[in-house]
Amino acid sequence: MTATADYVVSTIDTTLLPATDRPGFWREHVRFNHGGLDFAFDETMGFSGKTVVQRSEEFQLVEFSSDAIVYSRSAVAARSDDDRSLRVVVPRAGTFRCAYGDDRAIVGRGAAVAMSMAAPFSIEHGPGARAWVVSVPESAWPRSVVPVKPRVLDLATGMGAVAAAMTEQLSAQRDALSVSSFREVSDALTRMLVGVASDESRWPDVAQSASALVKTQSDDPTLTPKTLARRLGWSLRHVQAVTQSVGTNPSEMIRTSRLVRARARLDDPAQRHRTVAEIAHQSGFGSVSTFNAVFREEFGMSPRQARTLSERR
Repeated sequence: MTATADYVVSTIDTTLLPATDRPGFWREHVRFNHGGLDFAFDETMGFSGKTVVQRSEEFQLVEFSSDAIVYSRSAVAARSDDDRSLRVVVPRAGTFRCAYGDDRAIVGRGAAVAMSMAAPFSIEHGPGARAWVVSVPESAWPRSVVPVKPRVLDLATGMGAVAAAMTEQLSAQRDALSVSSFREVSDALTRMLVGVASDESRWPDVAQSASALVKTQSDDPTLTPKTLARRLGWSLRHVQAVTQSVGTNPSEMIRTSRLVRARARLDDPAQRHRTVAEIAHQSGFGSVSTFNAVFREEFGMSPRQARTLSERR
């Protein structure tokens, strides 16, 4: 194990243990990294599993390989241990099968699956599977993007391919990273994964146009669903119908864009001289109290807490 201040790199290999001790050791090790999970081993005797864990406070990257196994998180565990962080599984070899209720997803290399620890799920793989598991604090993801059920991410092209390459290099360079560089890269990787999860490239043209306009004009406090429709040249009813077809609406789009821009400004060292109220108004909010309330609802913390967390990175 190597450690630099608050950045720790540790390695385990169950084949170094007596065959009878391996399943129990693996359970404890995985639960330490990922919380309350249940396990179904394909072969308990002589189970083989290896991990390399990189961790600094809320950021964690685990590279692992193991024999066949099923991990499951029960509704009771999701409610009781108060872990609302996310896990993004990025396969390197083998196929991973994920389930949430009646929903099923199968991912392999070139894809990933994002899961919330606040919801029950199961994930299984066969022998010889390898993957990275990126742990992401829930506060880093807008609630509109947090997956209620496992969400498949495309890592084969575009931003997804860049995120995959960054994950690989973050792992490969683990012994050359300082605490600050690990946290900076982890933070950038988180933002990329959020971007992939909220990919709008498959939306209808009207929804894409609405989203693009909102992202460029959400700082304008006069931007409302009505003015959005007027600037697009469509009726409000049409914009509402099309955005609802992709799981959102004009009000939510405007609100989310403003919150994302406000969060970026709170994280920006160049904006530290600005007060929270100034950033709220700069981001299109007419009321600071409303901004504080919706920010806490979206990110699970106040704007001041978000700024303090950013300053510690």
